[in-house]
Amino acid sequence: MSQQQIQVKIAGITDTGLRRSANEDYIGFDQNLGIAVLADGMGGHKAGGTASRMAVDSVLETLKMLISQEASGAVSSSQLLAMVSNTITDTNGKIHQTSSVNSDFKGMGATVVAAVIKDTQLVVGHVGDSRAYLFRNRFLSRLTKDHSLLQKLIDKGFYTELEARTATVGHVVTRALGTRAEVEVDAARHELEQHDLVLLCSDGLTDMVSDNLIEVVLQDCRDVESAAQILVELANEHGGKDNISVILVQVQAGS
Repeated sequence: MSQQQIQVKIAGITDTGLRRSANEDYIGFDQNLGIAVLADGMGGHKAGGTASRMAVDSVLETLKMLISQEASGAVSSSQLLAMVSNTITDTNGKIHQTSSVNSDFKGMGATVVAAVIKDTQLVVGHVGDSRAYLFRNRFLSRLTKDHSLLQKLIDKGFYTELEARTATVGHVVTRALGTRAEVEVDAARHELEQHDLVLLCSDGLTDMVSDNLIEVVLQDCRDVESAAQILVELANEHGGKDNISVILVQVQAGS
């Protein structure tokens, strides 16, 4: 697909779920620039909600500024990777600083996953267990690996991916924005094709809805708005134990 033909359509939904009194997830996106960001807050209602909002606002606004500055010229994959990684790293510092100077926000943090589409390049950066997936040719593949205790146990062979869904190990995130002065960001580049779908989501979706079922929903996708709504409804039908956030990005031919 030529660079001149690509455009994206983005839809996003965040929902409190059935068990929580407040929504500590936060989402944001810019369809024109091909940027989407999702965060899941930690640290209680006030602190968690603040952390996730800070994460999304900071990452989104910084990437919008950087991408807009480069709009007139080509951006290499290494430049795009650096933009995403450095932006998330800088945001970590902002959240940690706020947590350090304000006792109301002490210990707050957030997971984050961000996607940037430039020409046919997709760059995904993440910290924590919010995920990115690619849906292509009716098949769903995960682009991120959770930064969590459970994922470490899977990697060491204590659980298979299937067994992990019913494991009694609690939700322990091994990396998050704001909880430490420095954080390691995972970022990777992918080449996009026409009709690809990119899914960003919080664990409120993936804890309740299996990858196989997500894949089935996307196979029947007529538009990103309805698909995002169906995924949120499914998570609630399956228990809705946490806040649920979904962003779907559709890659399509330009006019």
